[in-house]
Amino acid sequence: MTFFTLVAGVALLAASVGIGEWERGESRAATEHVLVSKANDEAKRLEEYFSRARAVALLTAQNPGFGSFYAEPGRRKTKARARTRATRQSERALAYLETLYPSSIGEACFIDRGGPENARYVRGRRAPFSELSPDESGNPFFGPTFALEAGKVYQATPYVSPDTHEWVISNSTPIPGTGYPAAAIVHFEITVESFRQTAASIAGEDDVLIVDARTGDVVLDSRHKQRRGAKLGRPADRRFTGLASVGTQSGVTKLGGRPAAFTRLLRSSTNANDWYVVALDREPAGFLQEVGWAPPGMAIAALAMLLLGGVSLRSARRRTLENAALRSAEADRAEAERLYYETQHEFTEVMQITRDEAEAYELLKRHLERALPGSDVVVLNRNNSQDRLEPVTNLPADAPMRHKLVAAEPDTCLAVRLGKTHENDDRHEPLLTCELCGDSPNATCVPSLVGGEVIGAVLVRHSEPLPESSKRRVEASITQAAPVLANLRNLALSEARAMTDGLTGLPNRRAIDDSLKRMAAYADRTSTSLAAVLFDLDHFKKVNDLSGHEKGDEVLAAVGVTVSTTVRASDFVGRYGGEEFIVLLPDTDRATAVAIADKIRVAISKIEVVGVSQPITISLGVAAIPEDAPEPTLLVRAADRALYLAKAQGRNRVATVALDEAEPIALIG
Repeated sequence: MTFFTLVAGVALLAASVGIGEWERGESRAATEHVLVSKANDEAKRLEEYFSRARAVALLTAQNPGFGSFYAEPGRRKTKARARTRATRQSERALAYLETLYPSSIGEACFIDRGGPENARYVRGRRAPFSELSPDESGNPFFGPTFALEAGKVYQATPYVSPDTHEWVISNSTPIPGTGYPAAAIVHFEITVESFRQTAASIAGEDDVLIVDARTGDVVLDSRHKQRRGAKLGRPADRRFTGLASVGTQSGVTKLGGRPAAFTRLLRSSTNANDWYVVALDREPAGFLQEVGWAPPGMAIAALAMLLLGGVSLRSARRRTLENAALRSAEADRAEAERLYYETQHEFTEVMQITRDEAEAYELLKRHLERALPGSDVVVLNRNNSQDRLEPVTNLPADAPMRHKLVAAEPDTCLAVRLGKTHENDDRHEPLLTCELCGDSPNATCVPSLVGGEVIGAVLVRHSEPLPESSKRRVEASITQAAPVLANLRNLALSEARAMTDGLTGLPNRRAIDDSLKRMAAYADRTSTSLAAVLFDLDHFKKVNDLSGHEKGDEVLAAVGVTVSTTVRASDFVGRYGGEEFIVLLPDTDRATAVAIADKIRVAISKIEVVGVSQPITISLGVAAIPEDAPEPTLLVRAADRALYLAKAQGRNRVATVALDEAEPIALIG
């Protein structure tokens, strides 16, 4: 009997040790899984902060007040002291920054290339001129930011702000459109303490720390508030010096006998911070946790071992199921977060390479509709005159909103009027109904903000109310897209101005050359003809001499309007230079072009300008591809030769001639 008891005791002891080891492994795996999740969560939040801060800095820098400050006449110091219109507009943009980072932003300022501040906001208070810093050039962000091109943001390592005396991380970007190096930068600071508070919310029962990957110094510790004037983090804590030599992106380890997980955020050319995010088990493993069930099993071997073994097995099974459910939930959440950051990163990258506004708007629509299945996205934009709200993505012909948007003013959209997200939710009735989306039971409308100004909105209509994670995606996507859209809009406006004649509003010589090449290439591909009508005003010098140059400008403007309203919508009219104009007629042979040219001649002869007594007439030369020329340059040359012949024959007439002929082929007048 003793032998059997001994054998049973030994067997149960072995089972107890095995169960203890297995249970210890399960507990260790569960602990490491939780720590890895916390380290990854904090790392992702930091990545999201850096990404959002870059977008916010670029948005703010787009505010026209910053560039206008340097366009205004007068000395920089005088304008800053007098708080000119541009200065006040710049201050409003800085004040708006604080609404994006409530209680986290230390200061926001507008700094000149020479070092002095033009404007500053600290904790919601505008700094008077007497408090503005005369020289910020000694700060760590100053030199690297002015070395950047417009459209990039420099994020410096933590330093003590000379204004708030708190440890901060700065974000700075050059003012676009003020040259290179830029005339000034926009700069704002986020307190390290606000990062610690976020880390503390993630840490829970553990510790979350940020460690400098190069030195092992603690930048912040979730349990220890960052006091003003104190050293950063816990510099005497040397437990993390070994991480600097690890060289891996992420992993698990033990630090001082405590399980830990770490993830590295690598610095870049515009972000000087190279950090490890470390999640650390708060308490060292206890005796039972460390050795499992073996010692108790030895102490109570024999008859009680069987009962305890059974209880242990059942308890272990329950804990295993609980741990499996916890790991599954954590894995699902981590996968959702991974997919979120992956798709947002892809969207940001692709948005940066869009060619024009139309492509960028369609990309934003496609990204949101892919991320929010079953949703319909409409992107709305203010027109160039800022007095209309227009759809810039496709709307079905029978869509009710299409009729509402006819001549819609911007403030018909509540999101534009409020400057913040507006929602329709079929679970409750809003106090104020939006004129555009009020008939949609579930709709989320987010304004597109650039430098504190609303340039449009994005409307997302969906069958069910959006969860918070989806709202976060919509708002983050629009924040990331807004500076790109603003840059593309400014580029399009600049290109349009560069290709438009300021007096007549017609395309100028540069635009004429581009259109001629494009229309000639189309004619060649489709084997159709292309005609050119070149004309100028007869005796225009007399108009300027007798009536004055202002009246001459009125005549030129009237000619531009008359020609544009006389030809077909598919035809092209441009001011070639001085009093000379050109009309390009696609799919038009020479004979038809001559008839159209004479129609133009008659229409212009009827122009009357008050203060101009002499008749307004023109001479016109006509040529066509392929009848008179094989390619664009020779086409214009042929039309010019015909114009010369029309003048030689007495003016106020239409002529056409081939390049190899000395006399006109046709003459009308």
